[in-house]
Amino acid sequence: MSIHESLAILHRAAESGTVVITASEPASAEAVRDRETGLKPHFGTVDWTAPPSYRAFLAEHNTFACKRRDVSSDGYIEFVVVGDDAIVELNSDLVHMPEHVDRGDGRWLSTNHLVGFALADADNEAVWCFDVTQPDADGEYPVYYHHYDDQEGRARYVEGGDWEDLANSTPDFPTFAAWLDAMANAFTAPEPPSWFEQLGSPGFYPGL
Repeated sequence: MSIHESLAILHRAAESGTVVITASEPASAEAVRDRETGLKPHFGTVDWTAPPSYRAFLAEHNTFACKRRDVSSDGYIEFVVVGDDAIVELNSDLVHMPEHVDRGDGRWLSTNHLVGFALADADNEAVWCFDVTQPDADGEYPVYYHHYDDQEGRARYVEGGDWEDLANSTPDFPTFAAWLDAMANAFTAPEPPSWFEQLGSPGFYPGL
């Protein structure tokens, strides 16, 4: 499904009252450039280019929030694609590790390969991220779910770049377009998928 089609599904669901959407105007060229050049990790650098499907999304909205009431918890489940004014803080606070973090073995860890682009919960602890070191032939990055409280997260070793836990190296979605398609279908389904109410929790896996 294209970015436009996924957004159209969500907007129709908002018109019917299934979801609540708060969305901005399209991102300017400067806003896209700020995303690519403004990140400030705690050490080192993050070099990346906004992938094509993400750019297509930004051509429609700079920021986008969608929420749906969860009957079982009587609360809201949501996702928020953050704007260029929030992406630096998002990555600094929730995604990028400080320098010289290890597990007691002297092997320093890093999450500088990740770029968070969307919040995955109302408590602002879970983030959807690109792995910007794994572009495909079209320049698309795989998407990972990253939670601040996960004990075994998405880190790699600074030396060599190997994953700390190889079991966590499998992406949740192959591209931003695939991620948005899954969110659109889950948030607008008559009966949301079984993983829906766990969105935002540590250790979450959509199981798609």
